[in-house]
Amino acid sequence: MLLPDRNKIDRLLRHYRAQERVVLARPCDLSIRRRFEDTAYTLCVLMGERTAREAVHAAERYVGRTSHAPRQALEGLPGS
Repeated sequence: MLLPDRNKIDRLLRHYRAQERVVLARPCDLSIRRRFEDTAYTLCVLMGERTAREAVHAAERYVGRTSHAPRQALEGLPGS
């Protein structure tokens, strides 16, 4: 099995978390939400997971870190 580049996953994970904060601040902005969902999808594909939540957890394990603070759940978003 081919594994993705750790640096790429780390950058993508940081990008995902930054977009997550923006979506939480502006939940009605559809363009922001679409970009966030695209990033989540990319994480799913690269990590071989079916949901964004599973992909983020797998990516955090893969790059050797875990969430530092409790996060608000994005339960209403596709893939979470």
